[in-house]
Amino acid sequence: MRRANHDKVTAPNISPCGNCGEPMVPHRACPACGFYKGKQAVSGKKA
Repeated sequence: MRRANHDKVTAPNISPCGNCGEPMVPHRACPACGFYKGKQAVSGKKA
């Protein structure tokens, strides 16, 4: 019972991508377009 508060798993925060508007996890490259902080970081599905 004492460990109940710090052992829980929380869902990740989801925010819209600034480039394409798709939902993404903050501080990661967008999986849809591949942009991060306004620059092309990786090749995405649409790029």
